[in-house]
Amino acid sequence: MSCCTIVFAKNPVPNQVKTRLRPLLSPEGAASLYRSFLVDWCNALSEIIASDLVIAYTPPDGLRNLKTLIGGNAVYVPQGESGLGDRLTAMSQWACEHGYDKFLIVGSDSPTLPIAYVDEAIELLDSREIVVGPSTDGGYYLIGFSKRGAARAIPAIFEGIAWSTEHVFRRTLEKVDTANAKLGLLPPWYDVDTPPDLQFLRDHLFAMRLAGCRAPIPRTERELEKWLG
Repeated sequence: MSCCTIVFAKNPVPNQVKTRLRPLLSPEGAASLYRSFLVDWCNALSEIIASDLVIAYTPPDGLRNLKTLIGGNAVYVPQGESGLGDRLTAMSQWACEHGYDKFLIVGSDSPTLPIAYVDEAIELLDSREIVVGPSTDGGYYLIGFSKRGAARAIPAIFEGIAWSTEHVFRRTLEKVDTANAKLGLLPPWYDVDTPPDLQFLRDHLFAMRLAGCRAPIPRTERELEKWLG
């Protein structure tokens, strides 16, 4: 079965990305950190043989810069300028129209997310119609669909959601239930959006080093050392 992983990505320029990390980081520091998140994450995703990598980018004039950062092996599709729910629906429709039997949508706010979770999501969609990975802030870090699940639940699953709130995951589950779709569930993980999140990321990476684990995000580690010491 054909599969793609769609990364929602922004062009990493100051004052446009990771603005909630101020004042801990300057606008330039926040943009540099987001750039590292994105590159590390896409490098990890590019190793998944079972899934094509698709970059859903914004704004339209950011294409050249993102291609330079991520590389030419991905497929680049503009997100559009509408609200998040409409953009998620549009990218889901794009995946179905391009012949994918299943697809995942992810962000770039969970740089330490184990790539095994993405592999698990792909496998779950062989028997489930929708898969969700909840984030600890009440949202989700991943949502995926089989073609049948997409036909059953989209666009309703993305409508009427108060995005960037602690209710996103709950409301999404309610919509999955209403659609009577078979759900696959991944373990919870954390996003990095606020200064406390960033401090936790730094501590998590320190713990990984103490435990003898290889850090999966080398570029991000260097950025954290630069900005946080």
